[in-house]
Amino acid sequence: MTLKEFLKTRTFKLNALAALGITIFLILFVVVFLRIYTDHGDSVEIPDLKGKSMEETANILDDKDLRYEIQDSVYSPDLPPGTVLDQFPKPGMKVKQNRMIFITLCAISQVKIPMPQLTDISLRQAESLIENAGLTAGSIQYKQSEFPNLVLEQRINGRMIAKGEMIPKGSRVDLVVGSDADGLTIELPSLIGLSLNDAKLKVEEKALSIGTITYDESVTSEDQKEQAVIWKQSPDPATTSEIDRGSALDIWMTIDPNKIQENPEKEKPDNSFF
Repeated sequence: MTLKEFLKTRTFKLNALAALGITIFLILFVVVFLRIYTDHGDSVEIPDLKGKSMEETANILDDKDLRYEIQDSVYSPDLPPGTVLDQFPKPGMKVKQNRMIFITLCAISQVKIPMPQLTDISLRQAESLIENAGLTAGSIQYKQSEFPNLVLEQRINGRMIAKGEMIPKGSRVDLVVGSDADGLTIELPSLIGLSLNDAKLKVEEKALSIGTITYDESVTSEDQKEQAVIWKQSPDPATTSEIDRGSALDIWMTIDPNKIQENPEKEKPDNSFF
């Protein structure tokens, strides 16, 4: 019997159909098994845990068949100790049940670090050291000196702090910086639309400083603070053309584009007679 004749036989056709049926059955079985094994399509939405206590967090995650692990603890004066400051994955994401959620808690006490040496170096160097040490740059006061732009004093809450003194991490450090001018006025710059870093550079060039920084209700996280821009400042360049050298400018930050559009940079008043 030739191959062509064999392929036409009833025996071959039955065997071929049986093999095809077994193959289809195995494929369907594997697909269904994997679907059940991996809970395909069975996901839960991650809840927002920020501001919740550990007991609340445990109950919420247990109800959703999720697990948690404390990844870090950071001190914050705005929340009670033991509350959730941050989480990963972020709220609203879809994940499988039994997924691990990593959380950052508010520490019970603030970590203390030694005060770095900020005097006798340039303002730019001092600001870099403040950031690297986990501190916060505060106000800058200018004082007449033969060493312009050199840091003369380092203060916290108005008190001079010596190098090596233990201070709470995140403390706001104010600096007294030398200036070669005394009692002189300069043109008031407009900071509207600038980021905080760009604004600091701009005022630094004019021997000014950033005073109080206020974030509006649109800014709710540290990441958003990095994206925020200035929508209001005091003094207002629309009504004030000059300011004393060494003064501090108070600024208001936002990520709301409507506030920027409503407060475009205005022309400074024309003080000339023509």
